[in-house]
Amino acid sequence: MSPFEAMVAAQLGWLLRAGATPRAVRLTVYELVVDRIVRGPLSAREINETVEAMVRAACALVSEMGASEELVDIVCGASIAAVRGHGGESARWVTVAASAASAVLEERGHERAWRWLAGRRSQW
Repeated sequence: MSPFEAMVAAQLGWLLRAGATPRAVRLTVYELVVDRIVRGPLSAREINETVEAMVRAACALVSEMGASEELVDIVCGASIAAVRGHGGESARWVTVAASAASAVLEERGHERAWRWLAGRRSQW
């Protein structure tokens, strides 16, 4: 687990324990991704790693804390929306971000029935 992924898991875990609404989770994820983007121009690889870390952290919380699988869907959607919404140079990596989210879901699909989320890619 990377330091960024650990920080994301801690933030999301805190929100879950506090009983935060899905909107609060979505806004937090969006803000974390945008904060990562504005620290410097990111390449496709860095966008990929950022989104993968976000989705892996959400998957881990579902497995470890028994959080709702909706958390993974929220995190995927908000991560990709942040890349899309940031505009400029990073907006060209939306496809990379969506592929990264799908790859994590496919990779972890044996743990849960998250493959259906990968199919929602067009809705993120």
